[in-house]
Amino acid sequence: MAFFVVLNSKITTRKIPRMKKYLFTAFLFYFFQHAAFSQNITIKGKVVDAQSKEGLPSCNVFINGSTIGTNSDLDGNYQFNNLTVNEFDLVFSYVGYKSVSKKIIAKAGETITMDVELVPSDNLLTEVQVKSKRDKKWEKQLKKFRTYFLGESNFADKCEIENAWVIDFEEKEDGFYAKAIEPIKIKNLALGYNITFDLTDFYVGKDMHKLGGNVYFTEMTPSNKAKLEEWFAYRAFSYKKSPVFMFKSLVDNKLAEAGFSLFVPKPGSNAVRTDNFDSELGKSVIEYESSKMVGLGKSPELKKIYVVNNLEIHNQSVKSELRTYQGIDYGISWMQVRGNNVHVNKEGVPLNPQDIVVSGDMDYLKVSGMLPSDYDPKSSANEAYFLKFEKPPFAEAVHLHTDRDAYYQGDKLWFKAYLNYTSFAAKDTASKVLYVQLINQKKEIVETQKLEVSNGFAYGNMIFSKELPTGVYTLRSFTNYMRNFSKPLFSKSFPLLARNEKFEISKTETEPEGEKERVVAKLESYDKSSGLLKFAFQDLVGNALGANFSLSVGNPEFMPEFDLNSKITENLSLSDIDKPMNKPFLMEKGLSLSGVFLDKKRMPLKEEINIFVNNLQNFSQTNSDANGNFVFNNLTYYGETDVYLQPVSKKLKEPIFIIKNDLNYPVVNSIFPEYSSKKIVTESSYFEDVLPENVAAAETKDDVPQKQKMLYGRPDYVVEENEINRNNGIFGIQNSILKKVPSLQMQGGNFVLRGGASSVFNSNAALILIDGVPMGSINSVDPNNIARIEVVARMANMYGDLGKNGIISVFLKDKKSAEADFEGRNFTKVSVVGYNSPDVFMPASIKMTNAQNIPTVYWNPEILTNEKGLAEIAIGQNLTLPMKICIEGVTQKNIPFRKVFFLK
Repeated sequence: MAFFVVLNSKITTRKIPRMKKYLFTAFLFYFFQHAAFSQNITIKGKVVDAQSKEGLPSCNVFINGSTIGTNSDLDGNYQFNNLTVNEFDLVFSYVGYKSVSKKIIAKAGETITMDVELVPSDNLLTEVQVKSKRDKKWEKQLKKFRTYFLGESNFADKCEIENAWVIDFEEKEDGFYAKAIEPIKIKNLALGYNITFDLTDFYVGKDMHKLGGNVYFTEMTPSNKAKLEEWFAYRAFSYKKSPVFMFKSLVDNKLAEAGFSLFVPKPGSNAVRTDNFDSELGKSVIEYESSKMVGLGKSPELKKIYVVNNLEIHNQSVKSELRTYQGIDYGISWMQVRGNNVHVNKEGVPLNPQDIVVSGDMDYLKVSGMLPSDYDPKSSANEAYFLKFEKPPFAEAVHLHTDRDAYYQGDKLWFKAYLNYTSFAAKDTASKVLYVQLINQKKEIVETQKLEVSNGFAYGNMIFSKELPTGVYTLRSFTNYMRNFSKPLFSKSFPLLARNEKFEISKTETEPEGEKERVVAKLESYDKSSGLLKFAFQDLVGNALGANFSLSVGNPEFMPEFDLNSKITENLSLSDIDKPMNKPFLMEKGLSLSGVFLDKKRMPLKEEINIFVNNLQNFSQTNSDANGNFVFNNLTYYGETDVYLQPVSKKLKEPIFIIKNDLNYPVVNSIFPEYSSKKIVTESSYFEDVLPENVAAAETKDDVPQKQKMLYGRPDYVVEENEINRNNGIFGIQNSILKKVPSLQMQGGNFVLRGGASSVFNSNAALILIDGVPMGSINSVDPNNIARIEVVARMANMYGDLGKNGIISVFLKDKKSAEADFEGRNFTKVSVVGYNSPDVFMPASIKMTNAQNIPTVYWNPEILTNEKGLAEIAIGQNLTLPMKICIEGVTQKNIPFRKVFFLK
């Protein structure tokens, strides 16, 4: 694979070793002209015909790559006054003559006389003569030329080649060639420039692309102010995609503020990289420290920037049409520098651009994104207009759908979290940790849960003890990254009632209005004998809508409808998101564990440390600093877990690890509403205590896992405990399942049954259940703690469209101690609390005196429609009516909705 540099619009080429195929596509990129600045320089001279020595009038004389130019007079004389650049290429271009380029190096205040003789060109064909040779083959070749010359961006779509007839093409075995008998005239309606491109070199081969020439820009006249503003914005956009912008950010020590992050391949990692950056970070690619990249240059006005080989550049300030990694929509580029050093001036303009090679987003725009060398990126007008078109900051929002709006002492609350993003394409690389907190009226945090976010969703439950004081409580939810923005964190208030209380519900309660303006949700039918509910989702014109939604069914007498909290449409809105000045709260891609590492004398140590989660195959490494501080990021573990810490050095005996408990949660600013609905209080309780043995029977699996009854019925395949490969971590589990199920295969980390259909959300992956709870993957499962694995190769209707591609159901043993595996290996055991694992819904957690009064008889947080916008769910046979049904969710187009129905 070859990469190319255009210096002052003249090409140099250099091959570098072929990189991993997922990362690179070779593109051209354009540097701003190397310009040194001075004052009051004058360039003058005369342009004449080389044979007759007569002056050539109206000859174009310009500084290559700029808007600075003039025309010779009737006698061929030209003159530039008060130039501020003292090193540049001066180009002389005249129709019918070969162009000439002269290198100019001048001192401040100097006057240089440069006379030039032009030689007639051999290409003297007329426009009519040339056009007569053009045919369909030429038109096809012109389209190919446009792709490599202008690119395939929306900028390229706004570029016109006004005299394409001057270009001729030739296709040989070694590649595709182009030449032009006259300078190519380009009208760039994206940036507002007329461009004269004197093509000197163009070649596209299997391993090499070349493009070179002399370029002159002239400003176009906008038709109105709005068009001028658009040009200013797009010019700033192009500048922010350039290497010069990155170098300028480095020189000013504002790399992170400008939106840049730098990465390099992890030493010793030779594995083929996947397209999931989140999973590759720390494994095949690591973050690069930029603080020591900038050093002193050859003079006080210059800086020297050290660029490591294969530097990977993430630019979050601009959108990109290239998709290198899944879920990332911002610019990603790669850079290499011969000799590793770039010499730049204070504006970030490189003095040795011939040594620099880039690919990716920095070069995606090609000629359609070229800016003149005298473009001023500091112009306040350019920056102000750019803000109108700038990529908005990535932001997140959350909404919780709870099964009810009121609860009771000893009750259980069920919820599903819906997350929205300013760029939904980036959901795979967004926050993975969601916090859910219960707050009382004293503004005290009663409970905090951490949930794992998968594909923009999370779900869980919260248990209220019967001793918890009655009153109004608030459920608050947020990611750490959300704290950077002024948008309020999600909160929902609800009353917690005594067991002999309930709200008076109107007997004439009707279905409140749903989000009909955008989503039409209909309850098509209900079969009482089978318990089958059928829903249909459409837009306003009757087109089917795919939807992912949660469903709650219960007795309306114990499910009051309050209008005191904001709705899902408001909570997930990001239309008015602000742009924070800085972002002190980091995006969490997993759980973190921080602490201090000490020796047996309690002195801090700077050492490399291992952490093991679940087993010896599942580990990470980090380094403590001089004060012994360390942090492990991106960990995955559930519930109360024992992790094991170990110094890499075998010389360190009796190490001490002190774990920090970070309780720096946001300040509680909850406003607790008044519930004006009338309460009904009785002498006897509506509820009874459930005996412990009944709770265990209802909510936990039997001692013998094989007897546990699952909603999907009989499995098609069972991987027994003795058939599970426990030696290779997650890969051992995968291979054990694949070996048992011949119709199963792995695709991008997902189990896929051959013949399985893609769901309405474009997923063909089998549903993963861990102890009956839908999970995103099996990556966190300890192979030593698996009792058995069941595989359902058919459609499982109970889970709606989510189960149409089969089910992989993992059953775990009781919690198993791993101390025997770690004994005698200098490990320190630490007990930590990880992600909360949601329970499988069972209505028996709270028992009613009258069995017909159960508040929530059915809760399902994960229902998908099929491609026709239909969903069928069995909620239970012969339920006692009336029943209240509440659904909340998002459509395939990420439109939120809420709807309430009554079965009467």
